[in-house]
Amino acid sequence: MRHFVNREATGVFVWALLSCVVRSCLSLLASLSTQRPHHGRGGGGSRRHVGTIAEASIAATSVLARWALSAMPPKVAALAAPGFSFGSTWILYPLKDRYGLIPNLPCRFAEAVMGRLSPRELLVILPIHFLVPAITFRSLQLFIPSSCALESEMYSEESLWLVDVMRETFVNALFTVGLLVIPELLRINGIRRGFALLILYPVYSFGVDADGKASIFGPNVIYSLSCANTSKALSLMQSSHLIGPMLGGILGGKIMSNVFPDDK
Repeated sequence: MRHFVNREATGVFVWALLSCVVRSCLSLLASLSTQRPHHGRGGGGSRRHVGTIAEASIAATSVLARWALSAMPPKVAALAAPGFSFGSTWILYPLKDRYGLIPNLPCRFAEAVMGRLSPRELLVILPIHFLVPAITFRSLQLFIPSSCALESEMYSEESLWLVDVMRETFVNALFTVGLLVIPELLRINGIRRGFALLILYPVYSFGVDADGKASIFGPNVIYSLSCANTSKALSLMQSSHLIGPMLGGILGGKIMSNVFPDDK
């Protein structure tokens, strides 16, 4: 059991760290794309020359950032698809290869329903999935600005609570099934596993609130980011995005058990 716990905690820690790196890069690109050079006046010749170089550098960086964002899917570029960072297959699958598990909470719920995890093991890893990211995000505040990667994810509260729960349940069920099935389908057809990210993009971009913001694919992420930003407490209406992913994982496990059962 100790090895099981250590492996789970390590996998969750590495996932949280890498997800923050991806989110930070996307936030930085979005910030750079809006930069505009300031045309100041005055100063000597050398000072004016340095200012011109700085303005040209800012303009070039802004153009490159806008070009990079234009090559990305619209919701990813608009930072409205947080699951693209926290549920990226480019992070989750290599971690499965390394640690033998997918450190995604809805996916772990699905695996428990499928019988891959015992109820006792699920109860053991639940606090790990909430505490480890919270500690990781809190620690990262010592090194990076919260605005880059640790800003809380807040959803619109204009829709009915039950409607948001149903949306989260639906999209997280699709996500968990896709996460578990797509690699095998790609392997059978001789296609590289990296393309799973493109196949799952419609799921990453599926809106789960009134503003069309997509799921983050993990109630533990919302909780942990909220802990890292103590000034922004979660309201009761945000609980739909905590409960929905867990229900989605359970539903995804039911679908997997009936449609894609494990070999006995």
